[in-house]
Amino acid sequence: MAGKKIFISVGDPSGDMHGANLMKEVFNRDPEVEFHGLGIQRMHDAGLHSLHAMDDHAIMWASTLVKIPTLWQIYNDCKRFFEEKKPNVVVLIDYAGFNMHLAHAAARRGVPVIYYVCPQLWAHGSWRIKKFRKVVKKLLLVYPFEEEFYAGSGLNCKYVGHPLFDELEKREQDNDLVDRLRAEKGEYLVSILPGSREQEIYKLLPLFLRAAQDIHKRHPQASFAISCHHVRNMDLIEIIANRFKLPFEIVIGNLPEVIEASSVCLTSSGTVTLEVAAHLTPMVVAYRISPIAYFVAKPYIETPYLCLVNKAAGEHLVPESLMCWDDHKWITDHALELMLDEEKRKHVKSELARVKAVMGGSGASAAAAAEVLNMVNGADQG
Repeated sequence: MAGKKIFISVGDPSGDMHGANLMKEVFNRDPEVEFHGLGIQRMHDAGLHSLHAMDDHAIMWASTLVKIPTLWQIYNDCKRFFEEKKPNVVVLIDYAGFNMHLAHAAARRGVPVIYYVCPQLWAHGSWRIKKFRKVVKKLLLVYPFEEEFYAGSGLNCKYVGHPLFDELEKREQDNDLVDRLRAEKGEYLVSILPGSREQEIYKLLPLFLRAAQDIHKRHPQASFAISCHHVRNMDLIEIIANRFKLPFEIVIGNLPEVIEASSVCLTSSGTVTLEVAAHLTPMVVAYRISPIAYFVAKPYIETPYLCLVNKAAGEHLVPESLMCWDDHKWITDHALELMLDEEKRKHVKSELARVKAVMGGSGASAAAAAEVLNMVNGADQG
């Protein structure tokens, strides 16, 4: 297999984590494979031959417009790579908007495409299945409920499990930090998880902090920790948080420890909710979009669940809300209930354990690597 090339593309830190773990599993099976494409630090460290570093290219909503020139250049460089280097397979991880353009470009040039951590078509885009059939050779599914959704779609699908659980299994928790947070913050620690993207932080952190103010007024024993995914977000988080008179601490990294030490988490939607669930920590999930975006998106939402935990549970296990207005009172009420109602806490924690079991354990990265190499070797013709 000398000279075999895999093109891989991610656009955010979670994709970078999953991509790096996939690369390591592929290298374990065949160290001669070359990985080229778009990644961030962990994929670079794992051996990626990078066309572009994607550290600053995670895009959402209106911010897309200001990044079009840069992304257009990246897209053209990827097309040129497909034409000149002819990779054996293109592996796309999440980052749906940009990666779907790459899928079309690869398919037009006869390069098979595997989509790993697929766009959530079950939530807001079943009509896009037809487009996927045209350009994607195989979907690697990460949620068990996706198998039923894609049944009969005509797409070549394989359930491999969620790679987050590979990462969680190998992490070593800093119990000293957990103990320190619990000792200093007390039993009513509320953690605020506003996400890793600047756009998410701008929209969600003020909303969560207004709720935190109300929580503190109604329950003065409460204290607060704000999770900062990366040091580059620290200044922005400090500027926003300092507007609010609250006993808070900003913790850079160490998300598992912050979650473990918390009584309840106020969190954005997305994969982070699975990580909170893995710690059996109750949570309130909110996502904030503009009224115009809500009006446009609402007709296309095909699931009653915003939160992956609720989707996996098949019920509204944890409170969730897609907001186009500042309803911090709703967050406050639900957070206090989860903090102070012991019977409610026990029920939620018990059901989170069930969701954790349903989602499965580790092994997703290894299963995905096997599927990718099958395609590279020609064993999987779709």
